[in-house]
Amino acid sequence: MSVSGVSADSDHVELLRRGPRAWNAWRRQHPSIVPNLTRIFLSVGERQMGPMNGGPINLSSARLRRASLRFATLSGANLESADLSGADLTDARLDGANLANADLSQAVLDHADFAEARLAGANLRGANLAKARNLTEAQLAEGVGDASTLLPPQLRAPESWTATAVE
Repeated sequence: MSVSGVSADSDHVELLRRGPRAWNAWRRQHPSIVPNLTRIFLSVGERQMGPMNGGPINLSSARLRRASLRFATLSGANLESADLSGADLTDARLDGANLANADLSQAVLDHADFAEARLAGANLRGANLAKARNLTEAQLAEGVGDASTLLPPQLRAPESWTATAVE
C-alpha cells in the first residue's frame, strides 16, 4: 500500500473497515492519535459512515490525503482539521459535516453534497467545487479559497479570497 514512501497505517485502515461504531469507540479511547489514512481506498460498502451505519464518524485531524472517498456517506461526520488534500470526494454526502479548518486543497468534489456543512477556516485553494451541490456563498465566505478554486457558476467567490490573493 506504500506509494512514494507515504502510506496509510494498516492498523488504522483495519479499524476503519470495521465501521463507524468500532472506529468512534477507538477514537474515544485514543484521542491523541492522529489517524493516518493517506491514499486509502475503501469498498463502496466501507464508505457508508453516516448515521444509518452507526455514524456519524469522527475523522477529526485524520490524514486522508489523496484518499478515494467517491460516493462516501459522511453525513454529520466530524472532519475538523482533517487533511483531505487531493482527495476524491466525488458524489460524497458531506451534509451536516464539520469541515472546519479541514484541508480540501486540490480535492475533487464533483456532485458532493454540502447541505449545512460547516466550512469555517477550511482550505479550499485549488479545490474543484464546480459541480458541488447545496453549497452557499455564506459557506464559501467561511472558508479560504483563491483564484484556483473552481466554483459553481451560480456562486461568486467571496471578496476576502481576492484580498488574500493580492497580498
